[in-house]
Amino acid sequence: MSSARRFWRLGAPAVSAVVASGGYLLLSPNLASSDRGGGPALDSLKLKIHDPGVSVPSRAAQESALIGSTASNPLDILVVGGGATGCGVALDAVTRGLRVGLVEREDFASGTSSRSTKLIHGGVRYLEKAVFNLDYGQLKLVFHALEERKQVIDNAPHLCHALPCMTPCFDWFEVVYYWAGLKMYDLVAGARLLHLSRYYSTQESVELFPTLAKNGKDRSLRGTVVYYDGQMNDSRLNVALACTAALAGAAVLNHAEVVSFLKDEASGRVIGARVRDNLSGKEFDAYAKVVVNAAGPFCDSVRKMVKDDVQPMICPSSGVHIVLPDYYSPEGMGLIVPKTKDGRVVFMLPWLGRTIAGTTDSNTSITPLPEPHEDEIQFILDAISDYLVVKI
Repeated sequence: MSSARRFWRLGAPAVSAVVASGGYLLLSPNLASSDRGGGPALDSLKLKIHDPGVSVPSRAAQESALIGSTASNPLDILVVGGGATGCGVALDAVTRGLRVGLVEREDFASGTSSRSTKLIHGGVRYLEKAVFNLDYGQLKLVFHALEERKQVIDNAPHLCHALPCMTPCFDWFEVVYYWAGLKMYDLVAGARLLHLSRYYSTQESVELFPTLAKNGKDRSLRGTVVYYDGQMNDSRLNVALACTAALAGAAVLNHAEVVSFLKDEASGRVIGARVRDNLSGKEFDAYAKVVVNAAGPFCDSVRKMVKDDVQPMICPSSGVHIVLPDYYSPEGMGLIVPKTKDGRVVFMLPWLGRTIAGTTDSNTSITPLPEPHEDEIQFILDAISDYLVVKI
């Protein structure tokens, strides 16, 4: 039996680093990005993180701070959406000394930010495009992804770690192709390299990944090439961002839904939002100089609350992961299916004592609770079954 989850894919945001402290998952003191110097807000946060007597403000305190924003004393920024992007925006802004509020209608990471493939991807796919298309823009994406991956893993070892990923090769051309490509990837990574990639013989590969099939349809395994990517606990990283933003002084409130926007009568400019606390049913106004729309797949819905005739900006696609028993993948080793019938890559990865496999990519309509389609589940099963001795 397998279970499946469907999620919205709108691009993976970069996630800042976190450490555990004082019972909370908090950002490390090394959270300042290269384009942001230190400052009083950042220095204060560093002291709070290492003070066991300091805790994240209560929900009531967070709500009071939002209610306390008025037309004459507005927040600098009000963020709508408590996923990884919204919480990252709030944290970045508050550590720059801005007054920040954030509202999330469900719970933090209740949507896409808790339903990813759990990978901190270093961008190896972009490197292939950069080489064959002579595209420097793709190469810059690789550099950026590698930098983010290394930072997250180094600063959050309790939530992130390096994960070896095995690529099966069924002819000698594939062996040379993947080995050369991943060695180039090692070279590009430089100091951000997690571990060197390497080739394993057929026998070594089966010992490392016991369920890997030596023979498929009219083909025999010639070995595998293993490279390292990052794996993370995506939902806990999201909560870490929210907690740290709150500790730094942001007013962060979950189960708080924007029901309408406040506008300046003279200019028509948005100056805040009417917010409903979905736990108590109470409504209040939160004023801000700037409102950031970080509602993920629901960004267009938020935009239409401001102006009915706006053109849609979001083109959502959905991805499905299936959850399999742990014996389909060994602990600490992932498997990559490099070629599927639609040209995509499918991963099979160990996760919390189970195996997750995915993902698909299909156009879809937006609903609050997306459900997987049987053809999407079957696509993943077909993609991985030829690579396994134990059939699904």
